[in-house]
Amino acid sequence: MRPPLFIAALLLLCVATVAQAELPEVEATPGRLVLGQDTVVVVRVRVPEGAGPVRAAASSGTWDVTRVEGRAERVFRWTPPPVRYPLWAVLAFWVEDGRPPEVTTVRIPLLGRTTLDVSTAPGAEVVVAVGDARFGPVKADVHGRAQVPVEVPPDAKEARVLATRGTLTTDRSTPLEVPSERPLVAALTPEPLSAEGGGWLVLEGVEGEVRPSDVDVIATGATVKIEPPKGRGRLVVRPRAEAPRVSVTVRWRDSAETDAARVQADVRPARTRPSLPELTPADDNLLPFPSTSPDAPTASRTRGKRTSLFVLGGASFASGANGGPLLALGVTVPLPVWHGRLAAEAEVGVRHAMLDVRREDGAQVRSRVWGFPLLLSTRVTLFQQGSLRLDGRAGGGVLALRHQLSLAEPETPDVFPPATDERKLGAMGFLAVQGAYGFGRWSVLTEVRGALAPVRTPSLHAQLGGVSVSFGLGFTP
Repeated sequence: MRPPLFIAALLLLCVATVAQAELPEVEATPGRLVLGQDTVVVVRVRVPEGAGPVRAAASSGTWDVTRVEGRAERVFRWTPPPVRYPLWAVLAFWVEDGRPPEVTTVRIPLLGRTTLDVSTAPGAEVVVAVGDARFGPVKADVHGRAQVPVEVPPDAKEARVLATRGTLTTDRSTPLEVPSERPLVAALTPEPLSAEGGGWLVLEGVEGEVRPSDVDVIATGATVKIEPPKGRGRLVVRPRAEAPRVSVTVRWRDSAETDAARVQADVRPARTRPSLPELTPADDNLLPFPSTSPDAPTASRTRGKRTSLFVLGGASFASGANGGPLLALGVTVPLPVWHGRLAAEAEVGVRHAMLDVRREDGAQVRSRVWGFPLLLSTRVTLFQQGSLRLDGRAGGGVLALRHQLSLAEPETPDVFPPATDERKLGAMGFLAVQGAYGFGRWSVLTEVRGALAPVRTPSLHAQLGGVSVSFGLGFTP
């Protein structure tokens, strides 16, 4: 019985090897897009029957779904980015089956539309050639001017202008201002990443697989290292202990552009938490990636996130004279629940309102209100993609109020006697939606807040709540 078992095992190993080596077959329709005209690309990916889920990633634009399971043919739909200048789009596909990804890429040229203004002889027939495409003819007006609509591919640097009048033809070149852009695909696989086994970072460009020496990689919540065999430049991702999410930013090393590819993936917690040794550069299986951030976990981190500070400034809009400027300073402390999506916050602020009015009897009334809220709140992450995050906030607390009221008689309108000075402690509650865009340790914030803070004193009836719009900065030490 041993020989048949040995032969069966050998055949099974051969089949597995062939399956691993077989790349997905990809067909995109249409194979080129005109920005502003074509709206979607349908991509059919063919894989062996019974293959695992197929993942998709792109250098720009959006997918309807990025993971499709099913039979031998999987269908994806990709929408181009909302730009009008020509560029390349790189679409990448691979089977997510627990093995190092074998990636198939497709390049889609995105053509931009523009109108060239041509000056030539009156009445001449004008044709513009961009690469192999020709546009026109357009007849020049009596002043020798013609406008020729053209479609410009991403690699075009110049256009040829051919003007014909009778037997005379002129041929000249004109430069095309096409932005220089280097598409970059970055993706983490599998998703979610395994806390024990980690995963891989997929990097693809217009020319195919990206060499790690050409890019800078900054990782948060993980280490990223090069796998040495065969010099393929495959990047291995190992989540750090207790990190609920891994974030990776990739930039071209020799480019002055600030644009970068940013990707994130959740981490599936380990079933057990044995004490694992830290990887060092002397590890036999992995070599250190020099551009990986040494962002080691510290005691202030809660499940991969850190305590952060924020400052907001803006204006509140309320009925009557209750509107006015506001300022807030707060601290956010992540909570070890729901994969770090919840956080507790404390906030202290300043709120101001004022009223100057003349009564019917001619008396001048001057009212100044200062509010000092001290609030506790809860923050929940509603959406996060790359560096963009949307949070919801809800909370309440106490509002320390100071009201100064003075009245000038009609006979002496410029003389205000000593003001009535009132102080009171009230309550305040709020709901808010806050958007953030992060870059390194800093983030730009914008917030829309609705608050309720009624205040009554013997001489004041105010509402220091209302709707407010604020802008500010966040900082993670």
